[in-house]
Amino acid sequence: MDTMTEARIDTPYGNKTISVQVGDIRDLREPLDIMTISSFRRGYRPTRGTLLGALYDYGIDTYRLSQRPAIDLRDLCDIWLSDEVLRPRLPIRRIGCVEMVSLARGIPTCTHRNQQEQGIIRTIHAYFSMLDIATASGIPARRLGLPILGGGNQGIPVELISIPVINECMAYLRRNEETETIRVITHSQRQASEFARRLDESYAVLHAAGREQARMVGEPAAIDPAERTPLVFLSYSSRDKNVADNLCAKIEAAGMRVWYAPRDVDLHDYASSIVAAIDSCTHFVVILSRNSLASEHVLNEVDLAFQKLGKGTQFAPLKIDEEELGPAFRYYLSRQHWMDAHVPPLERRLDEFVTKLIGTAG
Repeated sequence: MDTMTEARIDTPYGNKTISVQVGDIRDLREPLDIMTISSFRRGYRPTRGTLLGALYDYGIDTYRLSQRPAIDLRDLCDIWLSDEVLRPRLPIRRIGCVEMVSLARGIPTCTHRNQQEQGIIRTIHAYFSMLDIATASGIPARRLGLPILGGGNQGIPVELISIPVINECMAYLRRNEETETIRVITHSQRQASEFARRLDESYAVLHAAGREQARMVGEPAAIDPAERTPLVFLSYSSRDKNVADNLCAKIEAAGMRVWYAPRDVDLHDYASSIVAAIDSCTHFVVILSRNSLASEHVLNEVDLAFQKLGKGTQFAPLKIDEEELGPAFRYYLSRQHWMDAHVPPLERRLDEFVTKLIGTAG
């Protein structure tokens, strides 16, 4: 297999890696403790030309493994982890399965499709949480293999799936002591190139943030607006973190600086750090959703930013679902122009939002 890119991630447990490799799973030589697959819900037929088909040809029967898994969370969130593969002809010890749904077929309304996009993000988060449970239970997971989830017959675009997967991989490696490497494996050159590009961008953002935090150690919490102009403050609910991570990566890749918690927060003085960042920002972006509209913390941040309207701070609300604004949010945002991003695909809407945001910074 050819390695297209490799990112080394600094963690409390040492350096770890995420690599993107293109090739045939049958050329796998290094052992994997867990090989992740994606399938339709309860659909494990080994179709020729798919990953399930290739595994079946080498004696790994996904359907049989699904009958008695080591961890079964299908009724809750459509994920499971197999018991050990007996006498494998490929160096794969276990199979982990993410049962995705197709975004390309049978979607009757835009609202339904947006809900499915959000469901995919939640499923990916749940899968990596299941891997934490596995390692805590003594299941080996030093080396993980990961395809482009949903990138085959399920028709999920790599542009949609890549950022949530990259975010979860990085967060997982930083918190999980045992896992050392994650190998993203695909036979598609186009998918590998696109995923590698997004990994390189996210990795650069991650390290730029680390250097900035190191520079600011021992300095006051306030951010010098002359030094970090333009500066975007990103307000969001923690339940929308994958969307926020995706948006942050896009904004910073376009050349604007972003401040958002918990990445940039001063853990010794959380509240003062938030206030200082809002005081220093030139653009205030708030992700509006049913989650953020129920969050007092987001409302407090909107209130602080609202007080700066006369000082040149630009509001840029982004609405990612159809939840109506409550009275408090209507008070602050009724005269602000926001962009609706609830019409899929979300990835394209985020790109459009960033383009408009960059235009206001000129």
